[in-house]
Amino acid sequence: MKDKKKFVIFAHSGTYDKLYQIVTLAITAASMGRETYIFLFFWALRRFVNDEFDVKKLSDEFGEEGGRLSKRMQEINPVSLKEILNEVRRMGNLKVYACTAAVKLMELEEAKVKSRVDDILGLTTLLEIADGAETQLFI
Repeated sequence: MKDKKKFVIFAHSGTYDKLYQIVTLAITAASMGRETYIFLFFWALRRFVNDEFDVKKLSDEFGEEGGRLSKRMQEINPVSLKEILNEVRRMGNLKVYACTAAVKLMELEEAKVKSRVDDILGLTTLLEIADGAETQLFI
């Protein structure tokens, strides 16, 4: 029997547009039956841990256009990213892991992080999980 295809996202950025992309790509891949992993680092990790990934404002770099796009994103998909992500995670083929070093660098409380992710893992383990993945993205 052929192994399931793996889909891995190395999530670094904490801006809403990138978090939106991280979550929508991950839930789509998982819904298609792929073994899907989100590895959290830096600002993406902080947003996930603090349940701040439904921020309704895009980065200031997008100016007025960002405001319009953010509003349009909410109109098209009014369900929160958190709700969608949690629903798909219950299917079992979407795992979210935090990087050990990033937890320390971002000065996050380990117990709180563990309550939001499947586990806290070192880079070696994350790379072993990612090994052989058909798709690996850095966002």
